[in-house]
Amino acid sequence: MRPVDAHCHLDFEQFEEDREEVLTRARENLEFVVNAGSNLEQNKSALKLQEENPGLVIANLGLHPVYTDSYSETDRIKAQIREADPAAIGEIGLDHHHVEDRETRENQEKVFREMLELAEDLNKPVVVHSRDAERKAVEILKEYSLPGIMLHCFNGKPKLAEEASENGMKIGVTTQVLYSDRVQDIVKTLSLEAMLLETDSPYLYRGGRNEPVNVVESAEKIAELKNTDKAEVIEFTTENARELFSYRG
Repeated sequence: MRPVDAHCHLDFEQFEEDREEVLTRARENLEFVVNAGSNLEQNKSALKLQEENPGLVIANLGLHPVYTDSYSETDRIKAQIREADPAAIGEIGLDHHHVEDRETRENQEKVFREMLELAEDLNKPVVVHSRDAERKAVEILKEYSLPGIMLHCFNGKPKLAEEASENGMKIGVTTQVLYSDRVQDIVKTLSLEAMLLETDSPYLYRGGRNEPVNVVESAEKIAELKNTDKAEVIEFTTENARELFSYRG
């Protein structure tokens, strides 16, 4: 069994010069990768990557909470999601790190709830961004009946991660696990049944641009932290990803 990168952005400009090489490395080493859309245009790019790389790239479609200029396109994005029928809706959520004023935060929550209502209506899992708003995001998510939830790049308190997992949410463990004490503490707290591997490429890799194949390093680190072997980490996280994104190969 091979690992999965459950969240990346291979359509971003950081991959313009060598995207095919990055995809080749992913194809040779990973089960599949999940490319998350963030607004109307990036959703189109994610779908294009999926079309060009069947069986390897899975597209999610959403509206990232920091793209406040795109909130006016919410209805168009919702129509885009209905038409494209993606594996999951995301990335969506809350961001109180980059967005500080009260009115914009209120608009964020409104858009987030609209997307959750759409996911509930379509019976789709969601991929949730919750930077510096982890508690609020988890509490909102509890209000909805969804087939699956991934808390992407989760950096909340380990106790909150455990609470979220007890409510059926999966925790995305990025390559931050290689260097972040907070993420390492989250991993120590959770069971493997609650985790997904992700890179958030091109971000979150100390020393350079990230790419999907680096989840292999994360699996090795998690195995060390959990006192188990890499194969077991990969087995659990890959099965979690297959189930969440209804992967058929």
